[in-house]
Formats: sequence, structure tokens, C-alpha cells
Amino acid sequence: MKQMIRIVCLALAGLHFGLQAHAAEIVTLEPTSVPKPFKNRFSHGKLVPSNAEWLYTAGQTGGNVDGTLGKTIDEQADSAMRNLFNIVLEAGMTSENVVKMTIYYLDAAHLPIIVAARNRYFGDDFRPASTAIGVAALAKANYLVEVELVAARIN
Repeated sequence: MKQMIRIVCLALAGLHFGLQAHAAEIVTLEPTSVPKPFKNRFSHGKLVPSNAEWLYTAGQTGGNVDGTLGKTIDEQADSAMRNLFNIVLEAGMTSENVVKMTIYYLDAAHLPIIVAARNRYFGDDFRPASTAIGVAALAKANYLVEVELVAARIN
């Protein structure tokens, strides 16, 4: 019964927003009743069909394989995005599969640097549902950024 209600709700949402969701694809949600994404750098939502495989990552910081931590925001942002990208690849996925990214940062002035690193690994047209959150501290005092993501692949 719950599954039937979910299907009806999704169908009604699709009719209301003019979606043409197909069971074999992830649909980007950009309702005209919501303000456009800032600089077109993210999507408001991603609708993933029930037959998907999911990847949830742990937050990645500026750590390197050799155990070192980048000293600058440039180095840490690059390492965090590279680590995430490699996890996505290990799962047999690409940036197209990423449906949600969350960035935790200490200084808003670092956001352009973080976004540049994101674009280097995931592409300039990368538009997952995204949230960037300014925080007072991360798990360790020398962390400047932490990023996590969720990806989905249709079976």
C-alpha cells in the first residue's frame, strides 16, 4: 500500500511540475515556482527511481593518500574533491551519477576556491542538488573544508 501511495504521489508531482520521469533515469527538478539556482551551479532536486543503487560517502577533507594534510585551502579543497571523485569512480560511477553534494567550510571567502576544485574533478556543468554550510569548526582544528556526496546509478 505504501508503495502504491508513493507511486501516486510521484505521478501527481510529475503532472503538477510537468515532469516526464522515466524509471530508467534520474530527473533534475527545476520548478519554475522556485528561484533559479545561484549562477546555475546546482540543481534544486534530483528524483531517483526506486531501482537505483546508492552511494553515500563519508565526509572527505584535505587528506592525501600518504597521510599528509594540505596546508592551504587550495590544497585541501583539491584533495577533498579528488578523494570524492576517486570514490565515485571506485563505485563504477561518474559525476553524472552524483545527486547531492554537501560542503562544510570555515570561511565563506574560500567558496570560490572550493567550487573551482569541484569543477576540476566533476566538470564545469556539474549540477547536483547542493548545500554549502559555514561552520565554526570541523573534526580537527587544521581542517578547512569537508565535503560529502550521494550518488545513484540506475540498474
